[in-house]
Parts: sequence; C-alpha cells; structure tokens
Amino acid sequence: KQNQTLMPKAPIHPVDTLLVDRLILKGDNDSYSRGYVKGKLRFKLGDSTTFEKLQQGISNLVATGNFETIRYELLTDGDSEDLILKLDETHNKTFLKLGAHYDDLYNSAAIINVTRKNFLFNDDVASIDFILGDNVRYNLQYYIDKGLYWSFGINSRYNDFKKEIDFKLIQSNFQVLANENLNTINIDISDFTNQIYMQTVWQEEFAFSLGIEHKFLRYSTRTLAGLEEGNSQLVPSSDEKRTYFEKSNFYSFYGKLKLDTYDDKYFPTRGLYFDGDMHFYVLSSDFNDNFKEFSIAKARMGGAFPIFENLSLNLETEGGFKLGTSSVTTFDFVLGGYGNNLINNFIPFIGYDFLALPGNSYVKAYGRLDLEIAPKNHIMFSANIANIDDDIFRTGEWFTDPNYSGYGIGYGLESFMGPLQVMYSWSPEGNSNFFFSLGYWF
Repeated sequence: KQNQTLMPKAPIHPVDTLLVDRLILKGDNDSYSRGYVKGKLRFKLGDSTTFEKLQQGISNLVATGNFETIRYELLTDGDSEDLILKLDETHNKTFLKLGAHYDDLYNSAAIINVTRKNFLFNDDVASIDFILGDNVRYNLQYYIDKGLYWSFGINSRYNDFKKEIDFKLIQSNFQVLANENLNTINIDISDFTNQIYMQTVWQEEFAFSLGIEHKFLRYSTRTLAGLEEGNSQLVPSSDEKRTYFEKSNFYSFYGKLKLDTYDDKYFPTRGLYFDGDMHFYVLSSDFNDNFKEFSIAKARMGGAFPIFENLSLNLETEGGFKLGTSSVTTFDFVLGGYGNNLINNFIPFIGYDFLALPGNSYVKAYGRLDLEIAPKNHIMFSANIANIDDDIFRTGEWFTDPNYSGYGIGYGLESFMGPLQVMYSWSPEGNSNFFFSLGYWF
C-alpha cells in the first residue's frame, strides 16, 4: 500500500456580488412606475451590487405595503443578471388610523390620520393628520415618489402650544419693559408652515431636497395684556387682550440632506443618522420692523452601536448658526426639554425644561446607554453637554468647555400604544425635571 498525502483543499468562498443589467417588471401593477420600483431597490442597473443589498431592496418594496405579492427571479445573461420582479399591487388604497399621545409640552392629544394612495396620480400618496386635544393641530403631506429621479412634495402644517417660560428669555430677545415682579410668562406659540419641494436620492442612501417655504409665526401672551402701545414696541390687541412678540410671514428657500438607518426611532440599537438643513429667508411681512435677509444652518449626526446582546450606545452631535445681521430672533435656537417631534429650532436638552436656553448658534453632544432588561423594557442613562449663545462660532466659544450639561435616568416600554418614556433629569447648574410621554410623537 502506497502512502498517499492528502493535500488540503483551498476553501471555497461564496461570491456575494452580482451585476444586474436589466429589470423586468411583471404582474398586476398599474399604479407604480418603473422609476418608483428602482428607487426602492436602491441600486443602479449596470453597477455591481450584493445579494444583501438586493434583499434590502426587496424589503424596501415590502415595507411600502403597496404590493400584495412580491416575487423575484435572477436569470444569468452572460456576465450579468436579469432581475425579474413579479409585483401584484394591493387594491386597498385608503387607510384610517387612530392614535393617542401625552407629553409635557403638547399635553394630551388624539390623532385621526387619513391616508390615500394614488390620490391624484400613479406613485403618489396623500396623508392628513387631524390632532385634537389641549392643542389643536394638523399636518398634511402629499408626495409623488419617482425613486432615483426627482420626486415632488407638498407639506402643510399648523402647530400650536403654550408654555410657561422665564421672563428673562423674552427680555433678551424682544423689546419689552422691565418688570421686577415678573419672573415667568405664559407664551403661546403658533406656527403655520407650507412647503413645496423636489427630492431625489443621493449616493443611494441620502434624501436630498430643495424647496420653497412660507411660514407664519405668532408669539403672544396674555400675561402682559396691560401694556400700552406707547410704552413698548409690542402691539397688544385690545379685543383679544394679547401682547404679540412676533406676528410675521416669512418666505425662504431651503435645502435638506438626510440619512436615517436607525433600526428604531425611539430606542435605536444600531444604524447611522444625519440631518442637515439650511434656510435662506428672503422676505417677511416684518411685524417688528427689523427684517434683513439671513440664513439659518444646522446639522445633526450620530450612530447607534450594540455593545453586548442587550446593551447599546447611541452617540450624537449637532450644531447650528445664523448667517446675516438681521435682528430677527424668532428663529434662534432654544435648548431644553425632552422629545422627538419639536418644531423649528427648538432643540431637546435634558437637564433643563423646554425653551430654557436661547442663542443664535449652538453646539451639542449627546450620549445614551440603553439596557434592555427584558423584551421591550429599557433602562436608559443619558447625558448631554452644550454651548449656546449669540455668535459662538465667531467668538470661538463653541470650542471652549461646555457651559451647560444635563444628565438623566429613565425607563422605556414599547407598549401597544407606542413608546412609554419616563425620565428624571438634572443638571449641575441646579435644575431638575421629570419628563413623561406615552404614545408615538406627532
């Protein structure tokens, strides 16, 4: 018997790349165009891609809820592949949803959402939220989704809330008479915003938007109703017994760039996030007679990373600044509070109450450890630091030690009504707050 030497075989590695040259659509699908489907697949024909990205693209199509069945097949055609997609669209086009929410800013609210797909054209969707409760609001959205091509959208919303804030914040931003006996003031903030925009997908992941915006802002209070017009630049209304700090229409051009791969909006454990926004305000009805052209730029970025099986870390940083010499302070940044759906330039900052720290520029860093102690039950440890004031990027203060910090410990539950979140927060500067919310933010 001859001794035979067995030679080790080279390991065979599966090939995870493919080249899709052609997309063939079949099935009962009259309402969604080829461009719409390609946009959901998120890869370009003729470019090398992976099976994982193909599966993600199919998942994107499933997530739309627009198709009853989705089947695909890959056929080899020389060195490339043909992707055959059989799509049968769903014939249920209208949806009615109900929900409820409570938080410390908007208080209690109930929502009625009506969504209609293929409302006017193929590839479009119209949605309107009617929000009833302590603060009546609405939110209307219309979008024609052309995938990788330029899409078209219209947004309209009305937002209103009331909040008791430090009177010094009003004094530092608007011309009011000093009053040593007045420490806090109840302010009513109303926002009516309309947008028309175009949007496309950049680098297969980022949503890039360009648009025009009309915004009517009204800041008012009943606390100072006794002021007379001759004693202040404020103009109270005798019939409503209100004092107005702002009551102007603003017109602007804007651009946005957004990436969101977080696996959960409220309790992210993995993914990346970026949201950049710049508005250029060109016209105003100028209630306070102080308008000049100016711009507001801001960006927020971060990521969520699993550390152990049930422990994850969410890190984010953000900042913003004002360009121009306009004395308009209505669009200044104001830090404070806790939440996921604050409007305009109101920025959450734990350790302080809502609308506590103003300035026309800011930088902020945030971190949160999330320990899932049981399925859908979370213990959270949070911290944030910030510098905020006027022109901190010009003075260099943005790069100094942070002037403000806050810390929090909280509990979160993924309930059938949406996320339940309870947090106790405090700051070394001597503030402490309890924040509570139940239900999805809207």
